[in-house]
Amino acid sequence: MKLSYDFYKSLLLINKNLTKEIFIEKAGVQDGYSLRMFSRMYDSVTSELIDVDKEYKKYYSFEYSSIESFLYRKYNLKEKHIVELMEERKNNPDCLLYRKDDNSYGDYGIAQFTFSDTMYDRVMEILTLKNSSK
Repeated sequence: MKLSYDFYKSLLLINKNLTKEIFIEKAGVQDGYSLRMFSRMYDSVTSELIDVDKEYKKYYSFEYSSIESFLYRKYNLKEKHIVELMEERKNNPDCLLYRKDDNSYGDYGIAQFTFSDTMYDRVMEILTLKNSSK
């Protein structure tokens, strides 16, 4: 799940066991252009991630009574999106919540392609390792 909370800033649920090798394997690519493309996609998604749960616990838990309250007030998420996010976390207990600047990787085209309508579902399935034994 990817939620935008500001201009070019997002929250992402990503499986804590995901590695570049697993991402490539789940994408079903082996070599050539597709390998380079999916490698760049992985790098784009994972560059400069900040663990929101750690951030909340370390800096904000004294100020906000729950992670939901923190997301509502700090990131200005709508309540319905917070409910969806919490449900998604509940259904994917191995996933961690991260935030990132969408343009931190510097390859804007690959970042846009990664989360385009064409690729979104496939990328989300890989990031959360849904339908996976890993």
